[in-house]
Amino acid sequence: MRRLGSTLSEPTDVQVISATNEDLATAVRGRRFREDLFYRLSSIQIRIPSLAERLEDIPLLVQFLLHKYNAAYGKHIAGLTRRAQTVLLQHSWPGNVRELENVISSACITTAGDFVDLGDLPEHLQHRGPRGLNGDEWRPLSLEEVRKMHIQRVLEMCQGNRLRAAQILGIGRTSLYRYLKRDGYDTNKTKPGNVEA
Repeated sequence: MRRLGSTLSEPTDVQVISATNEDLATAVRGRRFREDLFYRLSSIQIRIPSLAERLEDIPLLVQFLLHKYNAAYGKHIAGLTRRAQTVLLQHSWPGNVRELENVISSACITTAGDFVDLGDLPEHLQHRGPRGLNGDEWRPLSLEEVRKMHIQRVLEMCQGNRLRAAQILGIGRTSLYRYLKRDGYDTNKTKPGNVEA
């Protein structure tokens, strides 16, 4: 490699790590990103799912962030109330983990108690009306309906992989099959898009 303006070549050992939130292959096809640069950078690709695709990570991230901001602000916040947790799990997180960190940082500043409550969250989350799992307006549901909808949502998130869904739900695969059978799903054959594990 030659420095700019130099006539001497020097040995170099460089590794480039880059990150983007755009699909570069699509950008190359649309001529918005150089094809030669794409192939130089894409020897190993790691896709990190958005926070909306891994809602099961939110409780762990919240605990990590609470610990971080307790230390930074000299607080002793133990956790979140149930309704604050519910709001965080229903949010779509367009800003991913950075957005969650901003929410927790802000809540740690404003809360006066041992738990972050709904009123400690940013205003856009406080006034977010409760919605159903499919974006429908909220209505009272029985626990049985909530369980059924939640299992369906986790299965969709796992692209039909029932073993992964059972792990996320914290139940055994046999229990998941029992619930699915009770809810009228055919557990003996795979529906399109489902992955048997």
